[in-house]
Amino acid sequence: MDIRELRELLRKEKASPYLQDIGTDFYSRARGMLQEMLEECRGIEDFELLSVKLNELENMRNLIKAIYETRENKIVNLAIYIVKGGEQELENLTDEEREVLQRLVEVLRQGREEVLHPEEVSREKEEGGVGFMTVRILRDLPQIVGADGRIYGDFKAEDVVTLPEPNARILVERGDAERVSVK
Repeated sequence: MDIRELRELLRKEKASPYLQDIGTDFYSRARGMLQEMLEECRGIEDFELLSVKLNELENMRNLIKAIYETRENKIVNLAIYIVKGGEQELENLTDEEREVLQRLVEVLRQGREEVLHPEEVSREKEEGGVGFMTVRILRDLPQIVGADGRIYGDFKAEDVVTLPEPNARILVERGDAERVSVK
């Protein structure tokens, strides 16, 4: 990965409303590249060459930061969309971004539940956490991030699954699942 590739990644990321495929290990590769350049700078004794290399290093840092911040905005919007019941687009996320998304969704859902359904939240707290519900899936669905922060799915029509109650309730309300009584 070099500075041209980073510029191209940033250009593509800014040009699209969707997360672009940068590889699941982009940030670890970027850290490795920066570390390698820093090590290279430590061995340079020529002041002019060192100055050029340090400028190049700073440019790379700025590009990586710009890529992250552009993607970060998209991830925040994706988390809000998911919490409102939208289908989840989990592809093109890096490992680190997937973790951030899961945490955001969990916090947003918790806040939403506390504000919009305070009576249910107090009951769940009395019962020791998030309740679960068993549902039958009515159509194929992608993965979802559960209210407990775990990833559930992919789902196929006719699957019977136990999900965190807030997630199951949303699927039932949207007509994507029906509640199943388990004895």
